[in-house]
Amino acid sequence: MFAPTLTLLVLALSTLTAPAAAQSVTIAAPAPNATLPRGSSFVVDVDRPCASSSIFFPATLTGSQDVAVAIGLLGCPNGVCAGLNASVSIGRTLFSGPYAPTPVGHGRADLAQNFTVQVPDNFSPGPALLSVAHFGLIIASGSEPFLEVVSEEVVIGQ
Repeated sequence: MFAPTLTLLVLALSTLTAPAAAQSVTIAAPAPNATLPRGSSFVVDVDRPCASSSIFFPATLTGSQDVAVAIGLLGCPNGVCAGLNASVSIGRTLFSGPYAPTPVGHGRADLAQNFTVQVPDNFSPGPALLSVAHFGLIIASGSEPFLEVVSEEVVIGQ
């Protein structure tokens, strides 16, 4: 008796969450827990994987427009990153500007853009969160803005 209602609810939620999930970015480089010496330059590879095809959301990115990213580094108090919320603060801004990813090839339709940034000379050594704040528009819903923040832990070396 409840199966049709449950099925409709699942379909409705899938329709609403698929476009948002399709816009998500990942930090492809550096690797989690990488050691980044103070004062050194490194590449942040911001990838936007294509969505898996489904009847609700085909494997396409035409329904969205990337606008910008901000990349930040936030030191972890007492060497503990657990509990830090990068959505509240990304720490020291290493880059902020346009995000215009291009296809990466290799038989995949993923998009990516690399940013070369530098660890500040005076950044405290130890664990830190490397974060990317990604801003874009979902065109299919009348240019609805979205913001997401993804993070990974890195180690700042001497």
